[in-house]
Amino acid sequence: MIKNKFMALTLTVVLTAGMLTGCGSGDKAKDKDAYRQYGINCIENGSYDDAVDAFQKALDQSVGSVGAEELDICYYKAKAQYLSGDVDGAIDTYTAIIDYNKDSDAYYLRGCIYFAKNDSDKGLKDFKTALSENNDNYELYLGVYETLSKYGMNDQGKEYLDNALKLKAKTADDYMQRGRIYTMLGDYDSAIKSLQKAIDEKLVKANYYMGEVYQKKGDNDSSQKYFKKYLDSGEADSYELMNMGQAQMDNGNYDTAITYFQNALELESVPNKQQITKAMIIAYEYSGDFATAKSKMEEYMKDYPDDEDAAREYQFLETR
Repeated sequence: MIKNKFMALTLTVVLTAGMLTGCGSGDKAKDKDAYRQYGINCIENGSYDDAVDAFQKALDQSVGSVGAEELDICYYKAKAQYLSGDVDGAIDTYTAIIDYNKDSDAYYLRGCIYFAKNDSDKGLKDFKTALSENNDNYELYLGVYETLSKYGMNDQGKEYLDNALKLKAKTADDYMQRGRIYTMLGDYDSAIKSLQKAIDEKLVKANYYMGEVYQKKGDNDSSQKYFKKYLDSGEADSYELMNMGQAQMDNGNYDTAITYFQNALELESVPNKQQITKAMIIAYEYSGDFATAKSKMEEYMKDYPDDEDAAREYQFLETR
């Protein structure tokens, strides 16, 4: 949900704990960019504490003003804090962003963390504020629904989807998002109609969601056709490729699943590398290629030695 849409701002207020401020002198833009990129790399490698330190060092390079880049770094810092287990620190960082520049993304993300802390009252309050700040954002409605559904509030979440469908579609992206909503509501015919409008307007990503609809309808051939269109576009990210691979796994198409997983791992940015690697090992195992599964598992265990489930699976593979 992070968006680089902030206007450049001048430091006119004192912000909480100096989270959005920096110190020092001279041109530190290169250092700031380097620390930011290092922090992103640390997140992708699962080194979340190091990521937090890197993002803070990036912020320390800023002098005199806060702009889109500084706020973007703060969003990354909050994400790293949450992933490292510092939930309260993440809340503080989102709160600092909100205090400085009331943004719907910060309210939404803080609301998600409140739900993770079992504080649904504060979470719902933040969701309400997020939508009041940006009430025509389909993705925001979808995000709220997914969070509420995750925490057993599916009926309340559907109310948000119903409200989103009251909006008028204006763009290809709007039609795509409406297609996603209809899919979540189980209205597959309406989903296909909306997604087809997006596809007709050359929105490539709509092919991915069309593939999901046909997957839910049990039409694997059509699902695969649309997934392949999206794969061939080169726009798929590692999460989407993993989902496409999992869909093939569910249908017993293990070789195709492995292809999707391999494509995902070859991307420049793979924040879910561990999950993809593990899924690919399982695909090799299910396909009957135990030798490759064992070899891949040996590499996996070196990279992720704390995964106890993988250690047990490795013992099984050694017997094959």
